[in-house]
Amino acid sequence: MRFFGTTFPNGSISEWELELLAKEVILNGNVVASKGRTLRTWKTLSETINAIKDFENRIYGHFGSSDAVLVELIRIAHRQFIWQANPPNSATTIRYFKIFNRPGIDEICLEKIGLSVWQTDMCGTATMGFFLDRPVMAIPFKNEIKALSIADFEKFFAFTSRPIADLKLKLKAEQQYNADFAYAYNSLRTYPLVRMSYQGGDSYVCPLMTLLFWKFTGGLYYEFIGVPKFANEFGEGFQSYVGEVIEQTCSAPIERFGEVTYAVGKLEKRTVDWIVADERSALFLECKAKRLSWGAKASLSDLGPLEADIENMATAVVQVYKTLADHLNDLYPHFPVKDGRKLFPAVVTLENWRMFGPVMMNKLAEAVTFKLSTAGLSPDLAREMPYSIFAIEELEVGLQIMNVNGIEGFIEGKLSSQEMCRWDWHAYMIKSYPKSFPAKRLFQEEYDEMFSDLFRAQNAGS
Repeated sequence: MRFFGTTFPNGSISEWELELLAKEVILNGNVVASKGRTLRTWKTLSETINAIKDFENRIYGHFGSSDAVLVELIRIAHRQFIWQANPPNSATTIRYFKIFNRPGIDEICLEKIGLSVWQTDMCGTATMGFFLDRPVMAIPFKNEIKALSIADFEKFFAFTSRPIADLKLKLKAEQQYNADFAYAYNSLRTYPLVRMSYQGGDSYVCPLMTLLFWKFTGGLYYEFIGVPKFANEFGEGFQSYVGEVIEQTCSAPIERFGEVTYAVGKLEKRTVDWIVADERSALFLECKAKRLSWGAKASLSDLGPLEADIENMATAVVQVYKTLADHLNDLYPHFPVKDGRKLFPAVVTLENWRMFGPVMMNKLAEAVTFKLSTAGLSPDLAREMPYSIFAIEELEVGLQIMNVNGIEGFIEGKLSSQEMCRWDWHAYMIKSYPKSFPAKRLFQEEYDEMFSDLFRAQNAGS
């Protein structure tokens, strides 16, 4: 508490720097501080952070080519923006709960963790609440939440924690003293709770609560991805969620049209996942829950993972163009062709791929052009009907803006601008529609209902 009462010089420490610091402390720290130095003092904390920064800068001084600088911008975006855009909040909580809270995924969750999706979220939220008031959680844990048992929490801790000695071994194996020093994956993301001795007692410590939040929300994906039936369940959950977002954000004259089957000769095909249409234009949305690989976000020298992921994104984009061609041939039974209507193909992702800047945009454009030709479609389609890549959090706001301002003006305002066409959608919306922020919070009633069983159990026992 002395630390929080201290008056600091002007300056700041970012959470991504604290993550790196936490890793280094576990790897190199001793049980007792040498020479009385402690990170509870601003001088020691700031000196340590600056020493790590200096080490990073000396490493990156060896990678000074213009191409490396452009790739470094991708790495910086993926390292930093997630902390700024996805802190613990109600929007992310309800988004992942709605996507995961399906019978098929609930069954997987019970098999892998021993808890339902709801129990996992509730244990995670309660654990975060505990750490808001105190730095450590003593073992055995004392539970005052009547809707959750001690056994529930023990299963949650088994899912999110490791003893410090085990974690240290994992971090040591992952450590890299090269261009990936600050970007390599570290197991604090897998195990954000550290089991260790504190003041003579066995305890759990949470170095960064944001890492804990990510673990029990979006992090469930990595826990379940090896289960064969998970991919389809997860994809359907995301597609369904996008449809609910459209329903919550759009009103007449904007309409939504879901996926249906149609025939091309004897071949049965599926339409695009969702169509959002007004009188003048239509947005064709294909939902992709696949995430960008860690190598694509983190590697400076090996662009193979990034190029492989961009190939996958290009395949999704061309998939939209293929089904658009069928629509233009009037093969969609639920959405007939209309003269003069402008069509805007788009892919919506669950994770934000940070699709902006020359490296990613140029590589994607090249891959799309090649795949269009391979598919027997005109490469000019990408110019005549430019595509977009939305992250779901961008689409949640973008649809609210389109509902007021129309689809055509919103989409073309970005795509036709020589400057903003390479921006991400969030930056464009902030610049062009500042009065639309803060945006409406979605699914507020469902968010409240999510926690209602906790409150009912507490009230029943009081």
